[in-house]
Amino acid sequence: MTNSQPPPAPTGLTASAGSGRISLSWTASSGATSYNVYRGTSAGGESSTPLATGVTTTSYPDSTAAAGTTYYYKVAAVNTYGNSGLSNEASAAIPSSPPPVPTGLTAMKGNKQVLLNWTASSGATSYKVYRGTAPGAESTPPIATGITSTSYTNTGLKNGTTYYYKVAAVNATGTSPLSNEASATPSVK
Repeated sequence: MTNSQPPPAPTGLTASAGSGRISLSWTASSGATSYNVYRGTSAGGESSTPLATGVTTTSYPDSTAAAGTTYYYKVAAVNTYGNSGLSNEASAAIPSSPPPVPTGLTAMKGNKQVLLNWTASSGATSYKVYRGTAPGAESTPPIATGITSTSYTNTGLKNGTTYYYKVAAVNATGTSPLSNEASATPSVK
């Protein structure tokens, strides 16, 4: 049986910012041979002229997006019978600068562990934790990356040793300078 009509609109469109581009992804539309991507700078304000045509995968990297601007996207599926309606809308913005330094870092001792807490950094998507055994001597690389909360428990430590910590905030543009330093000495009590 031949389906002689345009494909259905794509679904599940998502947009995420990372390293100088906005990555789009969507669910395949049955019968589509390609996709058109539309972009705008306001909700519902996508241009009627596609940003990209003839996209044959279910993802698209928008490397022309400028940092600091929120972009809105919709996608249409295409086949020989025409274009589908537009997908759901998705938006994302590439940060224009790294996030500010995290503040308020504290370290609380435990048995063979240290619990760190800090204040969220505006615009941060994750955090990195650095550790050393002398003041100002935190090692690089970090001991933990990709932390999406404002706390971290460093386990497997030696009781009686003082550990020093700093934290950095991360977004798609880069990494902040290091936070204030906090230290703790794990012990049984």
